Amino acid sequence: MRKFAFFALAIVSSGCSADPQLGSNEPATPRLTDPGVTPAQVQAFGRLQADTGMTWAWSQQATLATPMHLSAPRTGKGVLTAGARADHATVAFVGQYKDLFKMRDAATELAVTTSEVDALAMTHVRFQQVTHGVPVVGAELAAHYDGEGRMASILANYVSGIGDLNLEPSITAKAAKDIALAEVAAYSKDVDENLRHASDGNLVVFALGSRAPTLAYQVTVRAVYGNEPAVWVTTIDAKTGKVIDRYNDLQTIEATGKGVLGDVRKFEVAAGGSGYVMRDTSTGTPIMTYSAGGKAAGPDSGATLVTSPTLASWDTGLGAGAAVDAHTNSNTVAAYYLKVHGRKGIDGVGGALLSTVHYGKAYDNAFWDGTGMTYGDGGQDFIPLSASLAVAGHEISHGITQLTSKLGPNNQQGATNEAWSDIMGAYIKHSKTPSDKDWSTGEEIAKSGLPLRDAKTPGARYPAHMSQYSTTQTDQGGIHTNCTIVSHTAYLMTMGGINSVSKTAVPFGLGWDKAEKLWFRANTKYFLTTTDFAQAAQATMQAAKDLAFTENEQNIVDCAWKATGVVTGACSPMVDPKAVAVPVGGPDAGATSNGAVADNTGKSPTDAKHSIAAAEAPETTPPAAPRRSTLGAGSSSGAGCSVPSGAANGFSPWAGLFAAVFGIAAVRRRKRA
Repeated sequence: MRKFAFFALAIVSSGCSADPQLGSNEPATPRLTDPGVTPAQVQAFGRLQADTGMTWAWSQQATLATPMHLSAPRTGKGVLTAGARADHATVAFVGQYKDLFKMRDAATELAVTTSEVDALAMTHVRFQQVTHGVPVVGAELAAHYDGEGRMASILANYVSGIGDLNLEPSITAKAAKDIALAEVAAYSKDVDENLRHASDGNLVVFALGSRAPTLAYQVTVRAVYGNEPAVWVTTIDAKTGKVIDRYNDLQTIEATGKGVLGDVRKFEVAAGGSGYVMRDTSTGTPIMTYSAGGKAAGPDSGATLVTSPTLASWDTGLGAGAAVDAHTNSNTVAAYYLKVHGRKGIDGVGGALLSTVHYGKAYDNAFWDGTGMTYGDGGQDFIPLSASLAVAGHEISHGITQLTSKLGPNNQQGATNEAWSDIMGAYIKHSKTPSDKDWSTGEEIAKSGLPLRDAKTPGARYPAHMSQYSTTQTDQGGIHTNCTIVSHTAYLMTMGGINSVSKTAVPFGLGWDKAEKLWFRANTKYFLTTTDFAQAAQATMQAAKDLAFTENEQNIVDCAWKATGVVTGACSPMVDPKAVAVPVGGPDAGATSNGAVADNTGKSPTDAKHSIAAAEAPETTPPAAPRRSTLGAGSSSGAGCSVPSGAANGFSPWAGLFAAVFGIAAVRRRKRA
């Protein structure tokens, strides 16, 4: 787990910022006494403020010792002038203050990957760090401009000091590919016929975690239709041939639970064959549902479109109804993303949405493999998994993440990835049939009758606070356990509530409409591949500003992160946002943009991964004395800021706090050498 010196969103105090326009939730500036901060950085930061005449906010990463967040109030002269290219303007800006980033040459170290103007007229440009043309795994920089061309923020994970790294490999790409194939063949079963689905070795600099920057090859081996579905990404030291990292990039769901089906559903099909086929274009996105017929197969390897000779009888054999549920749930998810977020299909431009049911024999799982959804018929623990709308929403949301932020699969970034899919699954579920189970998943399919995970009340098996963060080598750093810290944050942000560990209350929620737009924007515009919990908090605050949230609403966002211990400090006072109705601005509030993200190749990435009907109201007891919560993974220094006497984050616990057990798990394996 990477630890960060997290200054932003940490202390609520008017003394934390010299410019009141920055707001009470902005970070204090790092100081020379802070670990990793250099005189050159401080001098460059001073020049930046003097040149622009504005007070900037800067947050430093403890591990990389480079800026992870830089932002300014949206006033003054714009950096991005009319007609200028955002990538050129950003490279020039970063180059002018390169000492702040500890960068040698922005022009040669930043390779643009995407650039877009969104429906709020904001411009977003994203770069991959390279050294002498070789990409640095997980190292990125993203810049964001408002409609006037003013720099809103820069978020980065930049690895400094690798300009002199020896980039001459001692083994060939073919040799690396052979090593990866042998590694997968030894580790997996029944994948021989799938080994041909291997990418050529790509030369990279691997600098994740505490490992020293290493020249390496990365090879992706698809073994999706073997005994155990997998998309293995293997990293091989280009000098020694040693496997230094391997993980399964297959997005999956796996847990215990039970649910009861039997409802009659309506859906669209198309004429085909000797009758009809499961093909639905009603949302503008082709939705096609296949059957693997009990084999380990997919649309490209033997699965066939589900057919019927009549309009009144579908999928009546083993695992009866699985295709109907997969097809209708896919439609619901696609319609949700189009109506609420303006996104047309997973890729944003209406690409086909594929589902495969009846996968394998008594297969107790469902997964996203980089191209579509696959569902087993269940066995010991489940009935057919496609019956759960939240499961379908979770898996399809993994596809959106893969094509936007590309959140990684391990540790906190992997947990953030899983949490975002859980969160969107809850919003999708709520959009269809609002109930008191909106925040739980899987009760429809689990034979135990219990939900799998519950973002409302994570329960004894899942953490609700950073103090309960599980540091483990299993499950790729505990991504399916630790994700509930983030999903519970989203629950508190949406509904309001009290954290059972910190006893910190979020007295009011944003409500469903605003919260779902906030989280969608945070991932698709601000999350990076390596975004951790602290950076996710930064991203939601940035998205809140984009969506013109009031200061009170921003305080709710901030307080939710503090309640779960991701951010330290006391919550600012809040009032019920429903008292003053302020609409969420911009087309992220409606279907006026397809949300597509362009890249410089013209291709999509390949496989690599309410209110509630009777919601409890918070008590109206006076605020208690301020209470600080702790940050489990890299605490804030506090930067010497004091907490105002009026700030409070302690409210009396509510009677009858929410109970349930929520769990989505995924089969992903990882091996570190």
